[in-house]
Amino acid sequence: MGKTRAILIICTLILSGPVFAQYDFYNKPKVEKFAYIGGSYLFGDIGGRQKNSVLLFGYEDLDLSATKPCLGAGIRQNFNQLLALRTGLSYVYLEQSDANSYSTSRHPRNLSFRTHILEASALIEFRVAKFNLNTKKRRSSWEYYVFGGLGGFYYSPQAKYKTRYVSLRPLTTEGQGLKPGTKPYSLVDIAIPIGGGLRYGYGFGNTVYVEMGYRATNTDYIDDVSTSYYSREELLINRGRVSAAMSYRGDEDQYKAGRDRGSRFNKDHYFLINIGLSMPLRSRKPIWFQGK
Repeated sequence: MGKTRAILIICTLILSGPVFAQYDFYNKPKVEKFAYIGGSYLFGDIGGRQKNSVLLFGYEDLDLSATKPCLGAGIRQNFNQLLALRTGLSYVYLEQSDANSYSTSRHPRNLSFRTHILEASALIEFRVAKFNLNTKKRRSSWEYYVFGGLGGFYYSPQAKYKTRYVSLRPLTTEGQGLKPGTKPYSLVDIAIPIGGGLRYGYGFGNTVYVEMGYRATNTDYIDDVSTSYYSREELLINRGRVSAAMSYRGDEDQYKAGRDRGSRFNKDHYFLINIGLSMPLRSRKPIWFQGK
């Protein structure tokens, strides 16, 4: 009931242009606070590839049923009508499973994972265009924008072992630290967010927006899968029974030591689509930006 009520409120705001006619994008607050909620999806080495899979960003992995929740909040500093600096914190949940994939190589491999991501980012927003559905109005209550920047995130992949979830990094499932020249991967990494959105202004400095963002990362271990299988016997001796079991979760005769476990040539990326609200940080008095 709560989700339905929230959706109805947002739709009412969007459709009530005449009621909130005093807003225009000439009058932006100098500093805004914002919050959003939406869905997240991982482009990685596990799951995906449904019957009618779609090639996207080089990954034939689009499986909408694997979309998970995300939310965030932050501060936006408007420099003028075109440019803004945005800083924020986000929580992202990601999960995938080979058991849900139609891939002839992934399904029998039977790997799975989940992770909670905490992300901090600093982004530059640039307004691409402004417009109004009512062409008789000289001032705009809608705008398109794009953004790009830099972020850092913390993650910790887990998978279910019997009746409980276990952290995968300490298990070194691909022999990290046992193979010469390797070491366990870091749980903190860099993300490069890029994307865009559509924003609608209402009231005196408030906006509602829909946004899509793509996070390119510098790691291939968000899902704990990247290179090749390591010797099950060596894992059993050096890391224990749980490590061996979590590394080999499919047919051991088919997936032997040395065979590819993931694709080391593609980093893991994740995608967010959100709906959010923003409003002035301290007061409702706007800053008048000159020009059109």
